[in-house]
Amino acid sequence: MKKTFYLTFIIALVFTTLSQAQSGWTKAKDTYFFKLDYSFYNATDFRNIDGDKLKTSEFTQNQIALYGEYGITDRFTVATLVPLFKQNSYETTNKVSGFGDVKLELKYALLQKSFPLSISVAPEFPTGKKELFAKNNSNPLDQINLPTGDGEFNVWTTLAVSHSFSPKNLYASAYGAFNYRTKYQDRDFQNQLQFGAEVGYKFFDKLWVNSKISILQGVGKDPQIADFIRGDGTSYTGISLGGMYELNKNFGITAQYFNSNSAIVKAKNVYANNILSFGIVYQKK
Repeated sequence: MKKTFYLTFIIALVFTTLSQAQSGWTKAKDTYFFKLDYSFYNATDFRNIDGDKLKTSEFTQNQIALYGEYGITDRFTVATLVPLFKQNSYETTNKVSGFGDVKLELKYALLQKSFPLSISVAPEFPTGKKELFAKNNSNPLDQINLPTGDGEFNVWTTLAVSHSFSPKNLYASAYGAFNYRTKYQDRDFQNQLQFGAEVGYKFFDKLWVNSKISILQGVGKDPQIADFIRGDGTSYTGISLGGMYELNKNFGITAQYFNSNSAIVKAKNVYANNILSFGIVYQKK
């Protein structure tokens, strides 16, 4: 009989969460921002549902994603995150790949002066592959489930505030978010809270550098099964450093480093990883 092993992990959740920081600003009418992004990481340090450290065979993920924002009015912005390609594998398996879960965000500016304040609602649709099995290189009858989506419909609601320290090229943002999760098959998922802050500075009129910190914590009843394929029962502290260099008024390039750890919230049901991403930007200010 064919053996099937269900190893769980937070791939989709991690990349969705870190892809774009939240701010109180909305886009001006008829302006836009698009970014094509490549992200990757390798990891062996896994933290189980109790936060204990376990060493696994090396896991690798590669992802190509498209992010976009467009100003419908000066107060109303629509944004989307489209994971065009995800490739997952362990060093002991073949590589499997597919489309990811699409996120659509509707953002409205409540305040627009010294401290811009916005609220956004962002449904995430289960467009990724819910079941995707990679075969063991030594024994093809053994398989591991490495999906490119979590299989459920969920909605992020976010409140964000920002401030520009003009005339200095310095800004700061903070946000709080609630992720209402539904179910995959017959399993209800734990809802999530996320809080974060970002500080950025512009050097030489072309280089924006930013530093971010965030925490993710499950709320409500603990999951009966530690299923982190779907990001259930997951918590961590995230720290990142990155920047964007403006090549001209329309084009730019980006780079970002992200690390998940236990600095504030104990990492559970997640790989302690170091994610690198590089992107190309096209924008109209």
